[in-house]
Amino acid sequence: MSTETITAEGFVAGEKVEMADAGAAERAIAAAVEALPVLRRQSLGERAAILDRLAALLGRRASTLAAEMAAEAGCLTQGDMVMEVERAIDVIVLTAAAAREGFDEVVNVEGSARGADTLGLVRRVPIGPMLAITAFNGPILIATHKIAPAIAAGVPVVLKPSPRVPRAAVALAELVQEAGWPAGALSVLPVGNEETMALVADERLPVISFTGGDIGWAIREAAPRKHVHLELGGVGAMLVAADADLDDVAAQAVAGGFARSGQACLSVQRIYVEEGAHDDLVAKLAERVDGLRVGDPSDPDADIGPLVDERAAERVEGMVADATEKGARVLCGGNREGTLMEPTLLTDVSPEMAVARREVFGPVIVVAKVADMGEALREANATGGILQAGVFTHDIDLALTLADELQAGGVIVNGSNGWRVDNVPFGGVGPAGLGREGVRAMVEEMTQRKAIVVRRKTVEL
Repeated sequence: MSTETITAEGFVAGEKVEMADAGAAERAIAAAVEALPVLRRQSLGERAAILDRLAALLGRRASTLAAEMAAEAGCLTQGDMVMEVERAIDVIVLTAAAAREGFDEVVNVEGSARGADTLGLVRRVPIGPMLAITAFNGPILIATHKIAPAIAAGVPVVLKPSPRVPRAAVALAELVQEAGWPAGALSVLPVGNEETMALVADERLPVISFTGGDIGWAIREAAPRKHVHLELGGVGAMLVAADADLDDVAAQAVAGGFARSGQACLSVQRIYVEEGAHDDLVAKLAERVDGLRVGDPSDPDADIGPLVDERAAERVEGMVADATEKGARVLCGGNREGTLMEPTLLTDVSPEMAVARREVFGPVIVVAKVADMGEALREANATGGILQAGVFTHDIDLALTLADELQAGGVIVNGSNGWRVDNVPFGGVGPAGLGREGVRAMVEEMTQRKAIVVRRKTVEL
């Protein structure tokens, strides 16, 4: 890990991290290139053991890290950060298991007459060192989704963290090094936008994995010959049939819509509900939203904290105002004080409102009444593609039909679009992203297939 870019050893909440200069960036890239042949000589068992140790180290620091990350970010609650660390550990454990199973494939070359007396193996080999760019709303989890599979695949990483939460990235990198990952195989580079684009252009980093907003498309355009993975924003949708369990719908919608104060790519934002269930569901949602506690992020009982900055809060407030001016009703919340936006529930939402077409990225859930599930499908698809959708119904034929037709990277039946287990392939379609993460899927993003064919002759015995 590159430690010359930080001001002190360890993770001190609130302590500033100095920006890395061009010399630090050059040393980090050179170290990644030098680490690649070292990693190639590691066995999958050795890599799995490193992941085991990393999971244990992270577990021992879980409560401290959660508090420190909440303090550093200032906009993520301690409760959210406890879940953050728990999920990061889960990613690491799942990746260790996948490493022990292996990533190579056997190909039946003898299926062709020309392949007689031939053995076929397809190995996954690193494309090269990876540039990983992460976002503020998952200080450790987003990085873990990139670093754990990289350890399993033997891929060196140059990590460019969000400038809002760099010390969380440093803390994770220190644990990775302590777990036994070779020096130079992971560097943390806190750099600005111009320096980031220089990293994007550097030919020695042939793989780029970016999590964030629409700037991801500019990164892809700037690196047309590289393998670019993008995990971008979503306008999360839930489709609710009249036969759904509305108590379950309401519970999952509120849990998925207000985690991280709505500052999550998987946040539940839009709910399309058949008219026969609309009024009951709205009442159940309102009761739950009213019960959410707004408070200081350091308060373990706080459900909602501030947004990342004043500009973000003003943007969310503006989208709510746009909706109400066009006929939406505010059933809960709607008010802002500084960076704090009340948890907000809007009904009577229609397609011309920004909240129905653009990502809010704040504590807002909107509900629209639909005549049938066909209308719900059309509305959910109107954004051109999302990360995930949730479908609630007891009709399995309807659920699977909707799953086929939804323009989403994933569909959760009887679960919110915010539901996720981290070894399931995850990513968006259309404007929501490119490629997939989720342990094996992420390993595939940073490696390429190499076919090894052995032709043999039968030996007479």
